[in-house]
Amino acid sequence: MNLQEILDEIAEKYPHGLSNDSVIRKINNVQGELFRTTYRINTMFQYDVTEGIFAYPLPCAKSNVIDVLVGDVEYLYQDVKKGANIPFYYFTEGDELGIYPTPEKDIEGGLIIFYNREPAKLTANNTNVTPDLDADFHQLLVYGALVQIAENFQDVAMVNNFASRYNGLIKEFQRVDDETPDYPVIEDIMGVWP
Repeated sequence: MNLQEILDEIAEKYPHGLSNDSVIRKINNVQGELFRTTYRINTMFQYDVTEGIFAYPLPCAKSNVIDVLVGDVEYLYQDVKKGANIPFYYFTEGDELGIYPTPEKDIEGGLIIFYNREPAKLTANNTNVTPDLDADFHQLLVYGALVQIAENFQDVAMVNNFASRYNGLIKEFQRVDDETPDYPVIEDIMGVWP
């Protein structure tokens, strides 16, 4: 479904009289929450490391950073307000990522940031766009927004109805998205031989 179809679906299920901007804001909230909690898509961004430069723009919110590699070495996160107990680390400040120690040479493509992707913001200016959430689960956006709309009108019965449907779709999504193998996994309890 594209954004206009989602807006139409919402209006059909619960006529509300709210502006498209208001409903789209709710859809963006739902989609953002799903990307933070349920529908995590790992991606990466690569920078050239420049000698003497330690700060690089973050491609995402700092809470979405998963891992940082500098020249094939994994850097761990370190709060710069505390003493460092590791030789290589990264830290964040505002919308920048800093690496320590400061690079002493240029490394082409040497900084790789792995992070959880964030959805593109939907706007009323382009209702033909398809949301980033898996197309099979666009009804999550519909019912998530309907919960918030019904809350605005203090319609408790409909909030409960829409929330129940939304929670059912979340369970279905988690079942489909479960990456646990359907075969027995042999656990190594003896460790590695020298």
